[in-house]
Amino acid sequence: MTTKFNVRKCLAISSVAAAMVLAGQSALAQIEGEYKSDGGDDCALSITAINIPAPKFADAYYRIESRGVAACMWDGVGISHSTNLAGSYITLPPVHNRVYFSVKWLFGPTSPKIEMVQRNEAGEYVITATYTRQ
Repeated sequence: MTTKFNVRKCLAISSVAAAMVLAGQSALAQIEGEYKSDGGDDCALSITAINIPAPKFADAYYRIESRGVAACMWDGVGISHSTNLAGSYITLPPVHNRVYFSVKWLFGPTSPKIEMVQRNEAGEYVITATYTRQ
């Protein structure tokens, strides 16, 4: 009786582990894409994986391109962990600032909505924006 229980328990644990691995891979696939700003400012984000080895304590590196008018024009690099993405970019002249951002998927990895929070080098809030996958 205990042998059957142990075999069932091992099978259940193996099934859960396999499901978690597949869910993690699915989450990574959902990060990439084209996103349009919900703020009416005509900003568009493009998030694409960078083909280099994954970091030790995260999932992957990503290139983030923002296109649009004025403040929307920047390129950055981020590192993902599950469905969160963190990175930075440097603003263009005449003012050189490093801006740090964090992106989170509002309703899980398959969510079409993301929220981006940007902060300056001093950690002060710059802007928060939401985007929808196109």
